[in-house]
Amino acid sequence: MSQSYYSSIANTFQDYAVTYNHRLFNHFPMSIVALERFGASTEQLEAFREYYFERLVHMPSSQSDNQEELNEFAAIEQQTELILSQLERDGIEETLKSSLPALLVGVGAGNFYAINRLAYAVNQNNQNDIAVSLALWETLHLPLGELGETVLKRPTSLLRNVSKCIGHIRFGAGNTTDRMTSVTTLIDYQTTPHQPEVIDFESIANAAATIYKMSGDFTMLHSVTACYSFNQLTKYIEDESLGLRYLWQAIVVAYLSAGSPAMTNVEKPELLPWPEIVEFCCGTHNEHLIELCYACRHLHELSGKEVFHQVAAHYVTLYSEPA
Repeated sequence: MSQSYYSSIANTFQDYAVTYNHRLFNHFPMSIVALERFGASTEQLEAFREYYFERLVHMPSSQSDNQEELNEFAAIEQQTELILSQLERDGIEETLKSSLPALLVGVGAGNFYAINRLAYAVNQNNQNDIAVSLALWETLHLPLGELGETVLKRPTSLLRNVSKCIGHIRFGAGNTTDRMTSVTTLIDYQTTPHQPEVIDFESIANAAATIYKMSGDFTMLHSVTACYSFNQLTKYIEDESLGLRYLWQAIVVAYLSAGSPAMTNVEKPELLPWPEIVEFCCGTHNEHLIELCYACRHLHELSGKEVFHQVAAHYVTLYSEPA
C-alpha cells in the first residue's frame, strides 16, 4: 500500500507555528487531509501546499517581534513536550479521555480551532499533532461561565431569545477570543437561559448549520466544522451530553460576539451534486471552504439532513461566481 500524501509530509507540520500574522491560525494540517480524502490529485495537493506555505511562520518562534505572541508560542512548545511524554506513556485513547473533560469546558478556544485541529490529528493517528492540538487548547482554553438553567425550547429559539435580550452590541477591536470573553461579562448573557432541556448531537449540528446558512457570518462557519470535530471525538468523551452543552454554549457566545448577525430566510440554493462540490474544493486554495464542505459532507451522510448539503452547495456557488 502506497504512503498517503499526508503521511509523507506530516513530519514537517511542526516546522511551522500554529499562528501567523498575529493570531491567524494555520489550517494546513486539516485542509490537506480534507483534500486528500476528497480525492485531490498529487498536483493539486502540491499546488495547495506551495500556496499555503508562503504565509506560514517558520519555527523557532523567536522570529516573531511580538512579546505576547512569543510567550504564547513558548507555552505551547513547553506543553507540547509534556503531552508527548504522556502520549508515549499512556497512549492516545487514555490521554484524550483524561484531557477532554476539562478542555471541553473551554471548547471555543481559538474560535474552535483547537478542537478542529485535534480531531483531524486523531483521525490521522498523528501523535505529534495531537500533542500540539492539546497544548494549544490548554493554552487558549476559554471557559464561558456557568451553563445555567435549561428551557424546553429548540436551540435556535433560545439563541434568538438571548440575542434579543442583549441586542446588537459592537465590540471593540480584537480577535474572536477577545470578543467572546467580552460577551461573558454581560449581565444579560449571564442571566438569560440558552441551554435546551433536551440536547443531542443532531439538534446542535443542525442548529449550527442553520445559523451559518441564515447569517452567512464567517465566525459561525467554524461552529459547523466544530460539530464535525466533536462527532469525531465522541468516543473519547465520557459525558457526551455535558460536552454538547459546552459546545452549544460556545456557539451561542460566538454568535453574540459577532454582533448577533441577522438571520434571514434565504432561497434554497441549487443543490450542486456532491461530486461537483468536491471537484471545486480540490481546485481551490480556500482552506475554510475546503474544511466546511468536508464537514458538511460528513454531517450530511451522518444525519441525512439537507441543510448540510445546502450550506456546502451555497458557498461553493458563491465562491465560484466571478468577482
